[in-house]
Amino acid sequence: MKHLTLLTLAALTLTRATAADEVDFKKDIAPVLEASCLKCHNPEKKKGKLDMTTKEAFMKGGGEGKIVEPGKADASTMIKALLLPADDDAAMPPADKAPRPTAAQIETLKKWINAGANWPDGVTLKAAETK
Repeated sequence: MKHLTLLTLAALTLTRATAADEVDFKKDIAPVLEASCLKCHNPEKKKGKLDMTTKEAFMKGGGEGKIVEPGKADASTMIKALLLPADDDAAMPPADKAPRPTAAQIETLKKWINAGANWPDGVTLKAAETK
């Protein structure tokens, strides 16, 4: 009986840890995309033929193909562009256009992509208001 109790406690701890590690799209991902990407990648502007406002458009990618590989953050073009030095012409976002995501935000994006890049149906993003 003691072993069963220990196993149950271990399982509950693991379940809580897994739940805590999950990325919430609306809370963790949408604000980063809205602040750093959507000023240039929206239905009106489509820089690089890329619209990042809906799940369908985001997953389709832009003129150079898909920007994410669900389950493979390190192979995703979006992550590669975010990790380039700010003075690199291919770095995203350009320094004069929007704030670059922090290292912690990029890690969260990577975690989200590695977990499958889940984007809830019906969620449409819009560029954050700039002051």
